[in-house]
Amino acid sequence: MRKFATSGWEKVFECDRTQVLDVLRRFLQEMMQLAVDKGYITLEEKEEFIRPAFASSTDVVVLSK
Repeated sequence: MRKFATSGWEKVFECDRTQVLDVLRRFLQEMMQLAVDKGYITLEEKEEFIRPAFASSTDVVVLSK
């Protein structure tokens, strides 16, 4: 868990890294599928673009440093 707050706010937010990444990956998948469905990109372009987001967990750790 990570805690963060912004100056001027009294609230502290706790975020579970895995949950946040899962939600972001789902959003990316849905947005890219919409782009494919609307003809903006091909399925191959979508798969190439999102591949890094679905890399193994060790790759994610390396990218986050």
